[in-house]
Amino acid sequence: MKRKVHDTSTRRNRVKRHRAGNDSPTAENACSRILKAARRVFSLHSFKAASTRTIAQEAGVDHPLIHYHFGSKEKLFEAVTSEIYEEFGQAHLSWLEGLERMRPREGLSLYLDRLLDHNLSNPEALQIIFLNMVHIGRLEEIPGYQYILQHMDRVRRTLEEKIPLHGSRADMKMFIHCFHNLLISLIGARSCQAQILGLDPDGSDYQTWVKQALLLLFLPWLERLISPDAKPQKAHRPA
Repeated sequence: MKRKVHDTSTRRNRVKRHRAGNDSPTAENACSRILKAARRVFSLHSFKAASTRTIAQEAGVDHPLIHYHFGSKEKLFEAVTSEIYEEFGQAHLSWLEGLERMRPREGLSLYLDRLLDHNLSNPEALQIIFLNMVHIGRLEEIPGYQYILQHMDRVRRTLEEKIPLHGSRADMKMFIHCFHNLLISLIGARSCQAQILGLDPDGSDYQTWVKQALLLLFLPWLERLISPDAKPQKAHRPA
């Protein structure tokens, strides 16, 4: 009788490990699928509104797998934001390549092309940030919020290393803060923003409009940071 109980217990444990992916070569795939599904769900629903059951359904996995791999919705959201932080860091370095040899207008124009190509092809990151900015009370309420602050600081430090800037650190922080917040609004809420303008959110005309608007607003500011005594160039106004 005792042998039967032991055998039954062993089989149950094996089933649990199999379902959790512990003994399966696809455990990493399940984790990856959950992260991808979480990114999609969190880009459509705020952290507070999204449910792990919805994420499990989107990923095509059993709901307990989420808690097995990540422990909680908070830790899953933080894993998503950490992944986004690393992606942005690597992408930002590639957007800056070669810009130090260009004049401000040409450099900013190319930077915006690279940035917009990336973010309009992968809009979920900025959608997640925009959506949760609306619902946030205190920063600490959103897991992973620290990555946003770290990203801003990393961008500032990278710009200081790559481009000779002469403005104060306060001016730099203001420039980066304003630039990113406008970008988050224009890309994170692009469906609404484009429709207000009578444009297709997925069309090239909207990307062109965003680029021209950012050039118009931030080129003079960037020129002052690079050459405080130089006469600013004129940025082309969007049609």
